[in-house]
Amino acid sequence: MQGIRLRGLPSLNLALLVVLLGKSIAAQAQPALAANRWHVQPSTQVYLDGQPSTPAAIDQLTDAAIASVEGMLVYDKVDRSKLSKYQREYLVLTTKANASSPTTLALADKLHLASAYTTRPAPLSAIAPPALAYITSHYPKYWLGGQVLEMTRKSTGTVKYQVQLAGNWGWRYVSFTEAGEFVDEGR
Repeated sequence: MQGIRLRGLPSLNLALLVVLLGKSIAAQAQPALAANRWHVQPSTQVYLDGQPSTPAAIDQLTDAAIASVEGMLVYDKVDRSKLSKYQREYLVLTTKANASSPTTLALADKLHLASAYTTRPAPLSAIAPPALAYITSHYPKYWLGGQVLEMTRKSTGTVKYQVQLAGNWGWRYVSFTEAGEFVDEGR
């Protein structure tokens, strides 16, 4: 096989040129991970696998390694004189390798994250009568939206039922124990 001669370069074998160009194109096709690709603000508390971490550390993770990403905004208190809210932001990343580790589950429990539970659909009949009475008295402008979830906490096995309520102003999610006692509310 004859080599080819490019202007100013020594003669190269055509097969070698194709291999070199192929490697160059392949290297360009693999994008480098961007710095702060999660757009983490300086005030955000970052956790990786249940432990405090940094934006630089989570930027090193590949998408394939991540099991879940949960963000949370917590209002600590309200300064009524300035009408401003003090808030904390959390960004919690869990890798597939540590999705069930004790530290990951402990943080999910502490922050009341969705990953602290396993969920499955439940029939409306699973909602106890005291829960229905609570909904009627506390949410008179809302009606049952049709979705009921049985949520089992991974760390303790306790069960709560989350009911979706619909209203003219959006959705609310209210949770109750199996006996119908109010647990919490979310939007």
